[in-house]
Amino acid sequence: MLLIRPQQTGYSASTPYGDVVLQSGDHQALFDFIEADLTPFQQAFTSFFESRIDKATAECIGDGIQSVLAGDLCDCANEVHPLLGNDSYLDSLSTMLIDYLNALLIHCRIELTKEQYLKVATNLSDPIFHSGIARGRIKARDELLEAQYRIYEKRDMKSLIGGHVHLVRLQKQLRLWLYWILDASAARFSKLTIDERCRLYRQVFNTRGISSDLIFTERFTWSRPRREMFSTESYVLRPEDIIEWQDETGERKEYAKAFRELDGDAIELDGELDRYLKGAIEKAKQSNEVALFSEYEVHDFAHLLALEVRLMAAESTSVKRCRHCSRYFIAEKTTIEYCTRIAPGESAPCDVIGPKQSFSRLLGEDGALKAYNAAYKTFYARQRRGTMSEAEFSSWRDEAKRRLQKVREGKIALDAYTTWLKQDVRKWTAN
Repeated sequence: MLLIRPQQTGYSASTPYGDVVLQSGDHQALFDFIEADLTPFQQAFTSFFESRIDKATAECIGDGIQSVLAGDLCDCANEVHPLLGNDSYLDSLSTMLIDYLNALLIHCRIELTKEQYLKVATNLSDPIFHSGIARGRIKARDELLEAQYRIYEKRDMKSLIGGHVHLVRLQKQLRLWLYWILDASAARFSKLTIDERCRLYRQVFNTRGISSDLIFTERFTWSRPRREMFSTESYVLRPEDIIEWQDETGERKEYAKAFRELDGDAIELDGELDRYLKGAIEKAKQSNEVALFSEYEVHDFAHLLALEVRLMAAESTSVKRCRHCSRYFIAEKTTIEYCTRIAPGESAPCDVIGPKQSFSRLLGEDGALKAYNAAYKTFYARQRRGTMSEAEFSSWRDEAKRRLQKVREGKIALDAYTTWLKQDVRKWTAN
């Protein structure tokens, strides 16, 4: 289980014991998952499964909880998304593996007693369950095995998620959500607000009209939860923060006892309590920290991704596809068209390379613009050398732009425009 705390931008994910496992301010992990090549993960998934289970008989192969292939699978899962590889966070890998086992048993009509089933499922999931254990696991594996056994027992094909194919479906679903609800590059939805796009999505895809795909239960608290302070990072890197927090908390508890009876203005405060309250009021007025804390409890990977999209919609996050690499990114301004990533095989970020390539393509398609650009470089160089005055260059540039527009409107022929661009600027200004 993970607790997801919405932040001003993005979210933080922590275990119930206070370990912050992901800070996502730019939603990059989500965008990377959408574009991820799942082939290495699927190959590692199949290899691990076949190293633990005989697919013809569903009998156990090997024993114990040590497995090199389990480590390979977790590593590949981490490449797909940083919260997918550690199964103690969301039980995702174990669920996918046992789901794959259920599909095999049902499809091949293999009959197992409950005892046999639990033995096989345990042998399959043991190396994953014990790999990268974190303090976040509060759900016993017995519950997972029991739930999966009931699916097998009832031959409930509708409850199967599809093993590793589950991630392929999640990718498709996320692309659908982003395009219909958040993608500011989608021209057909450009005049709709995010709320209107959410309603449109519900109308198109939720045919029953009863519920939305994005439903979550929110938990609320007035105070800053202790787990924010008691993270692994705080223990290792900033232990003084823990001591300071503990001292401050102890002092506040003593004053809180005295103030519990303060209900109305009739009660008089002594000097110490009055000074403390006035100081606390000033701190409250000057502080800019979040006042009301909300968090969401998630248990599986699909739920986490859906929640992230829901938070992005609530924040009216502007998501765009980069015009150079075609990958999603957060656009801080609506005019931004390129991301700041360095695409594979490139040496500079998309926002540097993209505009240059776009202009080059435009030059190739627009003969008049290409001629203007060549002339502009020539006359600008003369102005920099001092053989042409700044006023002359400015007059030429303005007239050249005016005539360029005339060419595009069909009022001046391209050949005539090209000839005019090549004449000496002094001859033109003299006329």
